[in-house]
Amino acid sequence: MDIKKFNMEKTYQTCRLIKNRVDLYLYEMSLLFANLGTDSTLEEVENAYRKEGEYIELIAELDPDKASRLRSS
Repeated sequence: MDIKKFNMEKTYQTCRLIKNRVDLYLYEMSLLFANLGTDSTLEEVENAYRKEGEYIELIAELDPDKASRLRSS
């Protein structure tokens, strides 16, 4: 049986391991911004956005479509 024949691609929607990992990255991303406040410095805000980009890149390795939707929102 040829897997390519069934076009079974592992994505956020079809693979539990990928979903769990992506959800963990999304949780970490939410913490980045939850910890920012009105007294946060510009450096702290820039650092949060930089780390968010790093997490999105990690998500892109697992599911490029999910990452592109995150970038566009």
